[in-house]
Amino acid sequence: MAYEILKSIVEAEARAVEIKKQAVAQAEERKADALKQQEILLEEAKLQGAKEMHQAVENAVAESQEAIQKILKEAEETCSQIREQAAQRKEEAVLAVIGKVVGEYGSC
Repeated sequence: MAYEILKSIVEAEARAVEIKKQAVAQAEERKADALKQQEILLEEAKLQGAKEMHQAVENAVAESQEAIQKILKEAEETCSQIREQAAQRKEEAVLAVIGKVVGEYGSC
């Protein structure tokens, strides 16, 4: 009977060692799976970040194009106003020059 008790103790210890080995193997598998999952998630995060950055750049370019168009329109309007003023004063300038020339050198 003592032999059977010792035999069952040895078998129980052997099962415990086997269970421990299986647990270690499962833990290593889970660790490896977790590391793979971590790499996948990190890569997905990088890709998402790159997409968001690209979209932000596109939005900034579009907004700047709108601002450029607005500035160009305002500049064109200002230039048009200056041309109109110059055209209106051109006759005055011509008459002033003629007056100076005629005034200095006598009348025609």
